[in-house]
Amino acid sequence: MKPQGIHPTTTNISQPKMSFRGKNAVVTGGAGGIGLQVSKQLLAAGAAVAIIDLQDNLEEFVKLRAAHPTQSVMIVKMDVANKKGVEATYEEIAKTFGNIDIVVNVAGIFNDKDVQRTLLVNLGGIINSTLSALPYMGKDNGGKGGIVVNMSSVVGLDPMFIIPVYGATKAGIINFTRCLANEKYYQRSGIKFVTVCPGATMTDMFTNFTEKIIFPETSDETYRILDRLNKQSAADVSRCILNVLEKDKNGAVYVIEGKRVFPLEMKPQWTGKEQAL
Repeated sequence: MKPQGIHPTTTNISQPKMSFRGKNAVVTGGAGGIGLQVSKQLLAAGAAVAIIDLQDNLEEFVKLRAAHPTQSVMIVKMDVANKKGVEATYEEIAKTFGNIDIVVNVAGIFNDKDVQRTLLVNLGGIINSTLSALPYMGKDNGGKGGIVVNMSSVVGLDPMFIIPVYGATKAGIINFTRCLANEKYYQRSGIKFVTVCPGATMTDMFTNFTEKIIFPETSDETYRILDRLNKQSAADVSRCILNVLEKDKNGAVYVIEGKRVFPLEMKPQWTGKEQAL
């Protein structure tokens, strides 16, 4: 069942038409899961890629470099929850690459029992990475502009009672990203902001799932829900993310489900607010 507000038009995955060759991209959470697949897709399309991740995946990193010997593949071990560390990481990336054109923020965890860590990584990490990238991307600061794609989830749109903390972080990502997509800011900076909301995706987050929920009495129901979900692969989601990068639409919010991208129509709910400055 799709979240309310999805526009009836859908887009199937296609090979990217936009030229990524010569672009410099940053992927957080790029050591595994969706982030690793996004890194592979960007490299295959001709981009240079910097991966920020707290996890090591040396075997995959060796494969990436071997498969793309003429392209820059930069690996930085850093916790996205570490604001100062992320700022220093972007400074290092900018010195190496010269400029940053694309940021795809994927890094995230699922552990509702560890509320503080979930907030710091999922929402704090997206904020840290996004804000740290802006000084190196904005035309108002000597950059070339670009695009930032932040990964939320369908549970940031529609509540799922078994994962309230995780869902809250994903809802926050949507609002944060849409705030930055203000047209006045784009005119000054040349940076576009997009949110993607994948449906259930087979990654390590599903490992020991019921051990990480805050209401253990719902374990039986949780298993039934997980079994009924339509699941997709990390590779499917990564191809959709490149499709979204190709669309290059500031402020857009997309659901990714069943190998397709669904643009979401975000209607205002509060009509009494003042006009934008």
